[in-house]
Amino acid sequence: MPEALKERSQIEEQYKWDLTRMYADDAAWEKALGDVDADMVFDSVKDGKGEDVEVTGSNYILLQSSDDRTLRENSFRSFYKGYRQHINTFGATYSANVKAAVVEAKARHYESSRAMSMAGENIPASVYDNLVETVRKHLPAMYRYVALRKKILGVDELHYYDVYAPLVSESSATYTYPQAQQMVLDAVAPLGEEYVNQVKKAYADRWIDVFPNRGKSGGAYSSGTYDSDPYIMTNFTGTLDSVSTIAHEMGHSMHSWYTRQHQPAQYSNYTLFVAEVASTVNENLMIEQLLKKEQEPQARLRLLNQYLENFKGTVYRQTMFAEFEREAHAMAERGEALNPAALNALYRRLIVDYFGPELVVDDEVQYEWARIPHFYRPFYVYKYATGYSTAVALSEAILSEGEPAVKRYLEFLSMGGSVYPLDELRHAGVDLTTPAPVDAALCKFERILDDAEATLARMQNA
Repeated sequence: MPEALKERSQIEEQYKWDLTRMYADDAAWEKALGDVDADMVFDSVKDGKGEDVEVTGSNYILLQSSDDRTLRENSFRSFYKGYRQHINTFGATYSANVKAAVVEAKARHYESSRAMSMAGENIPASVYDNLVETVRKHLPAMYRYVALRKKILGVDELHYYDVYAPLVSESSATYTYPQAQQMVLDAVAPLGEEYVNQVKKAYADRWIDVFPNRGKSGGAYSSGTYDSDPYIMTNFTGTLDSVSTIAHEMGHSMHSWYTRQHQPAQYSNYTLFVAEVASTVNENLMIEQLLKKEQEPQARLRLLNQYLENFKGTVYRQTMFAEFEREAHAMAERGEALNPAALNALYRRLIVDYFGPELVVDDEVQYEWARIPHFYRPFYVYKYATGYSTAVALSEAILSEGEPAVKRYLEFLSMGGSVYPLDELRHAGVDLTTPAPVDAALCKFERILDDAEATLARMQNA
């Protein structure tokens, strides 16, 4: 196992930090991840040099992100072998979860389990359906990205164990914490003097627990109470991802700060539907700022690939998950069996639909649904896709319109739980009862893809 990968694996084990960091502040995810780690055992595998590598639930995505294709394939086979061996248990557990939701919805006189899950935030089913339909309309762009990935990796066949592989070598650049602080300030500068000054105050007042430490929890999150500062816990290691994490968590904390400055205690918590909007706006402002400065082709392609991966993982993939949930619950409501064969077939069909003809769909892929703990919290995953689409719309407006868009955005941050989330977002300028925001976000995805293809062409012609 290469020394760099060993070091990253040790960090992964110590701090529970992988590409699922977007879920790090979700207690349900952390508990489910811990339970799977405790009960699932996977075969060790060989890497490209013939060295033994342990496969665990917490290092799997790290292994799939390796540039060693032998390691990626072998860990992929081992990982899903483990799920295949327990698929009847997973099937029975998930089926019971879905049926329980269906029975509860009927007892409470809801039209469906989906309607029951969405009622608390007053979200109509049309928002969910518009998301799925609009993302499906833009699947050709996803197919282009899959084809670009295949081209850059230089493989005859693109398999599912290639979808997390790095397209360009990792940057060796590292940043000090003061540099990271300034990068975040530069990124959020379009949000105006008041916002920037409050971020500076957050630094000065030591809102952030910055560095890894023995016994410290892994991941990153923003937390606090109505009458405390909205503190941030992170594990800064000097990478660009660590810098982006500070921007992300500062978005959460600033959302909380604005809300608590303007709302009484009973309205001081915003709903899950909008929870990831402010954090993602900050991340998008940061990557746009970096792209504006970066013209060196390889470094630019690295940033563009990160941007594309964010769209793939948060809009396309979460919408695919949302389709799986919608259909699984509908099957139960129609009285159809939710056995492993039916769930595997449904998931495999969605993978084919969403990734397109360039992806070779290995048999193992059909078992992936069993490792998604969010399915046990019905109709939650779609909020990641709507939240990301909203953040794209807001960040684009902030950068193009300036002060009017900033004013609307800061007012949105100040609303907390005082109105329903769709009304908050309408005030900010985003109407998710129409397909327009998701459509605009995926048009942005296509422009980023255009840029990536053009950048690759410049690299090849240099």
